[in-house]
Amino acid sequence: MTTTEPAREETDLHLPTLQDLSESIAELSPLPAAAMAILRITEHDRFSAHELASTISSDQALTAKLLRLANSAYYGFPRTIGTVRDAVVLLGFRTVRATTLASSVIDTLRGSTHVNYDEFWYHSVSTGMLAEMLARTEGVHQDEAFTGGVLHNIGLMAMDQQRPDLLAESLEYARQHGVSLPAAEQALLGYTDADLGGALAARWLFPVELVEAIRCHAMPLDQLPDPRSLTAFVLRARMLARSYGVPDGIGHPGRQEPPDEWTMPPLSVALKRAGGIEGVLERVGAFLDSAS
Repeated sequence: MTTTEPAREETDLHLPTLQDLSESIAELSPLPAAAMAILRITEHDRFSAHELASTISSDQALTAKLLRLANSAYYGFPRTIGTVRDAVVLLGFRTVRATTLASSVIDTLRGSTHVNYDEFWYHSVSTGMLAEMLARTEGVHQDEAFTGGVLHNIGLMAMDQQRPDLLAESLEYARQHGVSLPAAEQALLGYTDADLGGALAARWLFPVELVEAIRCHAMPLDQLPDPRSLTAFVLRARMLARSYGVPDGIGHPGRQEPPDEWTMPPLSVALKRAGGIEGVLERVGAFLDSAS
């Protein structure tokens, strides 16, 4: 028997299972119907700009959000984009899908108790932009990289909103025992907030690779079977963001030397073209200003 088993046995009576908790959160915080429809129609290769634009236009809030994003400093177009169809054509299917889904989830998971909301999403969008840079550089997972980075840690925010008592207990356990938050959650609950995020993403009918990236984002990079998987891109991007001291809403990592891969071509070149990490973080701020 391990040393963590007694703690779980003592609290089993009031602990929700992973299935029960993910079900209740999905019911209390459903994604907008338009966002779900966008996921469905973009699962297939054959869909039109008109079909995507019509789906977005059915939701006034989503329409306003997309046009605000399209006309923001984040994209920097020289002329005003006045219709959803123009936004779809100019930004592209992939970008519209990623930004509408990300902004919908940001809107759905608002407010928190133990997590700094602004820091959390700043770190998440930073991870998304860096994951997208990896995807473009390596030529794979370009459809999902930004979304995977932005949404990778949604389980933490969902747990903080719906069961802040469980998160508080896990944070205290981690502090007292000198272990990571995932280790504390596993000891107390039998699952982690990453597991919760993956279960929630599955209930929201996210693509399988995106579900896996959310569920496995806390794994050690050297344990992933494929270093070019979407999950690996999210982990690699997250490591760079943390190396620059970008807080994740729970802790404030100190600045460290960036991972070696980002100091050498082709990633060093891609990062330089983006204005360095400072340029990336400036775009993060512009995205969040427009998405909120």
